Amino acid sequence: MYISIKEPLFCYETGKRKNNEDYIFPAPATATEASRLFIVCDGMGGHEDGEIASKTTAEAIVEYWSANPLQPDDAGKVNQAIAAAVNKMDRLVEEAKGNINMGTTLTLAAIGTESVLVAHAGDSRIYLLRPGAGIIYRSKDHSLVQKWVDAGWLSPEEANEHPMSNIITQVIQPQGQATVFPDVAELKDIKEGDYLFLCSDGVTESIDDRTLVEIITKREMPDHEKMNRIKHICLENSTDNHSAYLIPFV
Repeated sequence: MYISIKEPLFCYETGKRKNNEDYIFPAPATATEASRLFIVCDGMGGHEDGEIASKTTAEAIVEYWSANPLQPDDAGKVNQAIAAAVNKMDRLVEEAKGNINMGTTLTLAAIGTESVLVAHAGDSRIYLLRPGAGIIYRSKDHSLVQKWVDAGWLSPEEANEHPMSNIITQVIQPQGQATVFPDVAELKDIKEGDYLFLCSDGVTESIDDRTLVEIITKREMPDHEKMNRIKHICLENSTDNHSAYLIPFV
């Protein structure tokens, strides 16, 4: 089986913020059926620094991926691409004489011929959804409240509303501040009609999993309308930037 996609749909909205610290690849309105690498990053570090972090990381990973087409798409490639991003951040910090504070989450999907490699760090998410079945795969947030959910101290619903839900435990940032350990998975059970959805937390703070499944797996709703519904809900409910890629499989 060769995995093919229809034209991807994107969301890239500043929302109620003054600037957009998210970054998506391919750039808005440039993804096509031939696109095979998708990235959504959510930067942090205050005005401008967050924008720099997300853009720098995404661009460095894309450069590494493009320069190493014969290397298998696997955890090793993800880690080496992230290392390239960290090195690029280090140079920026050195040029700014340390007067810069930044980090970013990462979601990545590399579509191969028979499987899809997905990786994430932080609380931006990746979903594989299927009409009639719901969520086939969902990344687990690297966050403090997720640790509490795993320990049984909070329910998922309580975690969503918790005042410390914005504290994340994995982030890509200049070397020496922390080491990142991304989660990497290979999705092999891809079927016609499935959807891959990558998004920043501006989306997940606005739309719960049940609503997301209802929208994305609704057979009679055109894909562009699904993304418009998601944008509309985020504009109403989110105080953050909200960015996403919706990738339909055929």
